[in-house]
Amino acid sequence: MTSKDPHAAPSILFNYMSQEKDWQEFRDAIRLTRDIIAQPAFDKYRGREIAPGPDVQSDQELDSFVKQHAETAYHPCGSCRMGEDEMAVTDGQGRVHGLEGLRVVDASLFPVIPTGNLNAPTIMLAEKIADQVRGKTPLPRAQVDYYVASGAPAKQT
Repeated sequence: MTSKDPHAAPSILFNYMSQEKDWQEFRDAIRLTRDIIAQPAFDKYRGREIAPGPDVQSDQELDSFVKQHAETAYHPCGSCRMGEDEMAVTDGQGRVHGLEGLRVVDASLFPVIPTGNLNAPTIMLAEKIADQVRGKTPLPRAQVDYYVASGAPAKQT
């Protein structure tokens, strides 16, 4: 923030690829995609790997590819995260700390960036908060299996 003036232009620093974890997650994503596409179910559909190419294997080669080709998908989130610590802007119901009658109900509430498209988690968050506002009892927690990439840092806390 450069000013408390609501008419002043914001200062936004995305910090893309500023942490080693960012680089590791990109490497893991490329390697996991290769593993998925190499499965026998894709044999009749798979052609040659176009990008980054089969000869790009080392961490350094993958990092070079990412530097040259990675782009943002323009799905910013997490600028107004929910929680109870001093950095959180809202509580778990989207109510802005220190203000009465104001809620935030969008992807800016996410305390961490989801490892996928923002559409589904944003809808889920909005529906859950809408149910809380309306006084509806939340649905019970579901116990379902889901895929976890073995050893990928993105899946670790």
